[in-house]
Amino acid sequence: MLGDDHARRLIEAALFAAGRSLAVRELAALPGLEGKDVASLADGLVLDYRERDGGVEIRSFDQSYVMQVRPELAPEVMTVAPREIDAPLLRTLAIIAYRQPICQSDLARIRGNKSYQHVRELEQMGLITAVKVGRTKELRTSKGFADYFGLEGDGPEFVRRSIGLKRDSVGVTPMFESLGRRMGLDYVVVNPYHPSPEDRERLPGVDLLVLSPGYSTKAQEHYSGDLIEARARTFSQLKESIELICDSLADCPDVEPLLAEIDSLLLDYRERAVRAAPINPLTEMIREMAEDLRMTVSEDGISAAPDYTGQAARIIVPTHQDYAMDILERIKQRYEALLQGAAGEEGGKPVS
Repeated sequence: MLGDDHARRLIEAALFAAGRSLAVRELAALPGLEGKDVASLADGLVLDYRERDGGVEIRSFDQSYVMQVRPELAPEVMTVAPREIDAPLLRTLAIIAYRQPICQSDLARIRGNKSYQHVRELEQMGLITAVKVGRTKELRTSKGFADYFGLEGDGPEFVRRSIGLKRDSVGVTPMFESLGRRMGLDYVVVNPYHPSPEDRERLPGVDLLVLSPGYSTKAQEHYSGDLIEARARTFSQLKESIELICDSLADCPDVEPLLAEIDSLLLDYRERAVRAAPINPLTEMIREMAEDLRMTVSEDGISAAPDYTGQAARIIVPTHQDYAMDILERIKQRYEALLQGAAGEEGGKPVS
């Protein structure tokens, strides 16, 4: 049987080599530790490391011990730590952790079909549990999750509090800067299409990139994380985009006041649209706006087109708007042009 000094060194080496927490029973099963008071020896190591006050510590919880970087130093060494979980997989894991218990069907709605493969991988890694419930699965983080991230507990509330300390970092293109501000996001403005040196430094730290529809392929030349193509031609599209962004974040700010403001504006514009003459949309964009306003559409109606087409239409809707303009103001400006152009004899009172 090993002496106590040798046994302590063996326990220390085992914790270092494991890279995860080890239960007392696992330590006691090591050759030469049979019959030793493993918990007492490990507790001695906890005190030794505490007195040493170095960059690494040994902590005990739930009859287990783990060797880890001190929490206050972890952010400073994150860049050199091995990244065993790639970014998309990590985002899926974060959503499960924050929203647990979450049904796999709900996760798929948020993360898409790729989430099914992610769940399989995370389950194989021992980071989550997936229990069959009806036709879907109920997903939760596991004790292995707590071990991997050095958490002292694995209960849902404890995990949520622990991971809720840091919000997702959202990247927005200049067009969506006002949306990021309106939503209260932790965002940075980047150009992922033709990134400057500063953009190239920022992009790796972005968890989710919000950009215009049709530009994902171009952005993926410089960015490998998650993307959301946010539609914002109409109020309804903008509302859907806000909800999609929120669904994709582990911890979304309170956007209910913003959604209520959009609903109120849309209701006012729809009331005005009742008095408008039928229009003939010359592009899909104008058709979408007309549908959102519930306007009558007819080939015999007043022709309408966006300014970028150069078409000879009676109603020209502005689209070359300053990115600095608030995103709601952009949509309001377009709706005003469409409604004023299609106004009947009573005309239309602008919505403030």
